[in-house]
Amino acid sequence: MVRPKDRKYLYGVDLMRLLFIVGVLTIHTSTIFAYKFPIGSPAFLFFAAFHMPMHFTRMGFMFVSGLVLFLNSYNRPIALIKFWKKRYFWVLIPYFFWNFFYFVFAAYPKTVFDSQWWLQYWDLLIHGNGYYMYFLLVMIQLYLCYPLMRLLFKKTEGRHLKVFCIAIIIELAITVFLKSVFPHLSTSGWPYLLRSYGMFVLTYEGYFIAGALAGIHYAEVESWIVKHIKAFFIALIAGIPTIVLYYFYNLDILKLSYSKAYEVHQPLIVIYSLIVIANIFYVGYRYDKIVKNGQQQKIVSFISKAQKIAFGLYLTQTIALSILQELITFIPDTAWYIWLLWPLATACVIGFSGALCWILYNTPVTHYLIGRPLNKRKNGRIQIKIN
Repeated sequence: MVRPKDRKYLYGVDLMRLLFIVGVLTIHTSTIFAYKFPIGSPAFLFFAAFHMPMHFTRMGFMFVSGLVLFLNSYNRPIALIKFWKKRYFWVLIPYFFWNFFYFVFAAYPKTVFDSQWWLQYWDLLIHGNGYYMYFLLVMIQLYLCYPLMRLLFKKTEGRHLKVFCIAIIIELAITVFLKSVFPHLSTSGWPYLLRSYGMFVLTYEGYFIAGALAGIHYAEVESWIVKHIKAFFIALIAGIPTIVLYYFYNLDILKLSYSKAYEVHQPLIVIYSLIVIANIFYVGYRYDKIVKNGQQQKIVSFISKAQKIAFGLYLTQTIALSILQELITFIPDTAWYIWLLWPLATACVIGFSGALCWILYNTPVTHYLIGRPLNKRKNGRIQIKIN
């Protein structure tokens, strides 16, 4: 694999990104299985509680997005228009296409492409509230915020630890507000992004800033995590049952609804997610060592290919999940073998999406649909351009 010799390539970041997106697909698959059981039943509560420790995946994806955005760009001159053109080119094509593709099938056999259909399609685009496209809408906002973030970090050089601490305190305050105050407010007249806070970039500001600072100070952050990994691992072991109990605390003590009880925007999840991210950062560090030592070459080769289509997995998951949704209707509700099918179905959803993305990635024109340059081969070796 060819890499530019003047730039250190961090293979661990590839693995982190892949692990976070696989976790996202795992959660979405488990949601389908949860509703094969009566709401409030022990089985349903098990799946709901399972979501709690898995919530780190969304936050991790936000973290690694900030990391990748600043990893190589912070110490280089920035041509803002060129930056925006490049970033939006690779995100807007998938955003427009997949919203279009999924909405065509969602509307069928009703009339499509009439004036009302196009209005509804436009509504999907401006709100990002269909087919898990909210993440792309958040990315569109993040790229707009990039020059402000860059300016903030440049103006506070030497005080980035303080910036990180303030960002996390603000993140905690946001989640306290969203959990305890927001549900009791009348928000009908509020702007859409303030009402639908899951689509709003500032809702995740702590994770983006943490990731950006990790990208700027990668070596220092890596060294610090490696030094304290034992403490982070112990915190993770304690954190998993704690976050599960937190779900039942929300249900039984706070009397929240089932959906609100496992919502991702909660203060304890902020702390838990950062703990998990630190552990996965360490896994990435170990993986980077394995790659550079020439070990486990088959596994490395697989991960190298898989990480290239990680973004595509997110974009195409709705196809696999929709097929699963149809197939699972033939299975009786509460059937005992649902528990056996759940991990198998999860693997199939990930595998199906991966196979589809690999085809798109290797095909002219369609590679744009998953936001990746065409996979080009020369002399049997993959040529990668790192930007």
